[in-house]
Amino acid sequence: MSWLKGYLSTEKEKLSRLHGREKGEYIWQYYKLWIIGAVVLVWAAGFFCYRFLFTPNDNWFFAVFTNTYAEVGNGSELWDGFVEYSGYDTREKNVEFNNASYFDYTKNGGFGNTYYEAFVAYADSGTLDAVTMEKDQLVALGASGRLKDLNREECAALREKYGDRLVYTQPYDEDYSTQPVPVGIDVSDSILMTRYQIYSGDSCVLGIGAESSHLEAVETFLDYIFEEGQ
Repeated sequence: MSWLKGYLSTEKEKLSRLHGREKGEYIWQYYKLWIIGAVVLVWAAGFFCYRFLFTPNDNWFFAVFTNTYAEVGNGSELWDGFVEYSGYDTREKNVEFNNASYFDYTKNGGFGNTYYEAFVAYADSGTLDAVTMEKDQLVALGASGRLKDLNREECAALREKYGDRLVYTQPYDEDYSTQPVPVGIDVSDSILMTRYQIYSGDSCVLGIGAESSHLEAVETFLDYIFEEGQ
């Protein structure tokens, strides 16, 4: 501590003998790293405070488009079109399109894959509203119980509108059902495939997160991807 006091006293004396430009050059030469560090620290603190105070934490709709390299993430043409179509105010809540998720449940159940682990977190926390996959992958995933059973009463409106498109799977849990249950909606002829070609095959199926509470938003998204193709 005494060393620090001595150092500060010496620097104060040096600066007192300098004037104008000389003083500025001396301060920049010997303290520029401290100055830059302080500026970065203040900027970072301001940025995180802004994000914390002004960035929405809740979602209108959260979708994961797995195993695609198509430009369908946040800020894409698909995202812009849906936000405009739905009328959702993204200053109030988020519309999230995640197109950076790569796992195949038909291979080792996705275990050991960090993308799958993130997907499980989204699904189990109720964050996930919709997920798209090729048909065989979604059928396999649906057997795990992480996609909503569309036979549920809360899905009545979706069944009425898209009942001829339902995709079924046999649950692993036989206590839940010994019969196939609907866990997906075939959207192979929607703009996801006809305009954006998100998968190279000929199938695209949408499933709903088992814990999702935004079924109206899912229905709005389905209406959008079909109506835009007409």
